[in-house]
Amino acid sequence: MKIMLKIAYLFTMLSLYTCATTKETKTTNTAEAKADVQQIDEKEMIEKGFSKGTITISKSKDCPYILTVEEYQDKLDPINLSEFFKDGQIPEQVWVKFSSLRMPSRCSEARPVSINEINKRSK
Repeated sequence: MKIMLKIAYLFTMLSLYTCATTKETKTTNTAEAKADVQQIDEKEMIEKGFSKGTITISKSKDCPYILTVEEYQDKLDPINLSEFFKDGQIPEQVWVKFSSLRMPSRCSEARPVSINEINKRSK
């Protein structure tokens, strides 16, 4: 009878141990999966021709927003940004496709561009 109790106790402890290690592995894998998804999304967006951009509010009245793209040194003046965000909530981090314009600049600190496509980006 004592042998049966010892075997049952040993089996119970072994079961509890395996359940605990499985839970830890799942949480670690979930965090790693989110990071992998973000990297895949970034790679996919770059392959589609998008560039990482940051939109800041300008102090100038002539150009209300300044777009800074990681690939370029200069600042950009998106002239048609309000067409894409009609609700007025313009995100700070974006994926953007744009075209340079041959027109006089509205402001002195940025060159004018036309936005072709734009998407919100998570950091």
